[in-house]
Amino acid sequence: MKVDYNYKIYTPEQYAVSMAKIAIEKYLNSFPKEEIDNIKVADISCGSGNLLLAILEELLKISKEIYGEYRYKKSWITGFDIDETALELFEKRAKSLFIEYKIEGELNIKRCDSLCEAMEEKYDIVLGNPPYLGEKNHKEIFQNIKETNFGKKYYQPKMDYFYFFIEKGIDILKENGILVYLTTNYWLKADGAENLRGKLKKEGEFFRIENYTYSIFKNAKGQHNVIFSWIKSGDEKIIEIIEDENRYSIYQDNIFTKEHNKIVLIPPVWKESIDSIRDRGNFNLGDLVNVNQGIVSGADKVFVFKEYDEKFKDYLKPFYKNRDIGKYSVTEVPPFWIMYLNGKMELSSTTFDYLDEFKQLLSKRREVVHERINWWELQWARDEEIFIKPKIVVRQRCKTNNFAYTEREFYGSADIYYLTGKTPDINLFYLLGYLNSEAFFYWFNYIGKKKGKNLEFYSTPLKESPIYYPKDESELLYIEGLVKKQLENYQEEIQKEIDSYFNNKLGINIKRLTQK
Repeated sequence: MKVDYNYKIYTPEQYAVSMAKIAIEKYLNSFPKEEIDNIKVADISCGSGNLLLAILEELLKISKEIYGEYRYKKSWITGFDIDETALELFEKRAKSLFIEYKIEGELNIKRCDSLCEAMEEKYDIVLGNPPYLGEKNHKEIFQNIKETNFGKKYYQPKMDYFYFFIEKGIDILKENGILVYLTTNYWLKADGAENLRGKLKKEGEFFRIENYTYSIFKNAKGQHNVIFSWIKSGDEKIIEIIEDENRYSIYQDNIFTKEHNKIVLIPPVWKESIDSIRDRGNFNLGDLVNVNQGIVSGADKVFVFKEYDEKFKDYLKPFYKNRDIGKYSVTEVPPFWIMYLNGKMELSSTTFDYLDEFKQLLSKRREVVHERINWWELQWARDEEIFIKPKIVVRQRCKTNNFAYTEREFYGSADIYYLTGKTPDINLFYLLGYLNSEAFFYWFNYIGKKKGKNLEFYSTPLKESPIYYPKDESELLYIEGLVKKQLENYQEEIQKEIDSYFNNKLGINIKRLTQK
């Protein structure tokens, strides 16, 4: 089976060297230096060999310390990859390294799809920077692996392809073997990585995690990386955490959440307060509100208009983008108009004639192909009620917690989320005060979903967020009154009152924490 990843970004040298040193240092904590004669290291997506060459150079240096001369064993490193060109480059680079150290040798390289390869050999160290591929745009690649026994064992919907390489790496490690991988960091909390996190939790322990709010690759902007170091069947109590410029240690027992085994990195100074928010919250947000995503048209150029068009007046609705949402309030004048069409509607002849010009394009949309909607409908129109009734709205991705309230018609795109009360008596103003509070910001910053420095207000992490919702009507009305003032005219002093209320109720001292 041939798989063309078409996504080749190799590990930068400085990180390759760092990963190699981390792995070797951990290995030598358990064995004397002389044991490097027996060491076996693998990279099952080795490419041009950046990681394996880095660790090979470390092993050569150690051999000089032991024997007084550089020595090399072919069994030290094994590289697997499907890319013949990359492997040829790996061999050329290795020859240059052998010449530099005045030794003779050849590489142990296997050109194959390592995920489908039966591997009986077990390794002391597995390094990796596997290809990052989502299933959405790579269905054939995923389908191929899903048909194998290995794929059937580890496949999970919404996963990334690189999860397979981590799982395979774990499987081929010896007991107390060391895994050091460079990946994107989205999997730490992603729904589709629950099985992966469960395997890591069950079969070993982390001992070091470097989590970055930026991409360490020059040509891969927009991604955010993590280098994690893990030991199989180890007994690690403490994990060293490096987050950009911050360094701290946390206990192994504190890294996984009870729900979905999400990996959370909380500095010790914040641990007590985050626990307090969780413990004092008497509801989860999802108990009180419905959380819905905005509209997916499947063809904005057909359905979205920059100006109001009278001939489509029966179908046009005010349409907003995420930039139209601020803290507490939304833009008054809609920047766009959307032709809102769902299966319950009947089309006027004028509207039908307009849409008929785009029928070929609209008919290619997935929901139409699967006969779930008519060819002229919005792809996902949602329940129209969420755009009409009183609601809290938030950008899908934002650097801070900017939640707004509106009772107007507010139709929006898929990068907007809508929160509507599950029952008429839910006080949305009180909820809005909490969602805009600093207490909620810090909770979501550590426990919620993030992409780099941006918070991601998706449905699941919002629903799972704890909230203190009082039985005392006077408390609800107190916050409601303050929030209504913010809706009229935002003032920092009023926000401090709101923040103070929730900090006290949730048992946290933000001032003390932020001074440390």
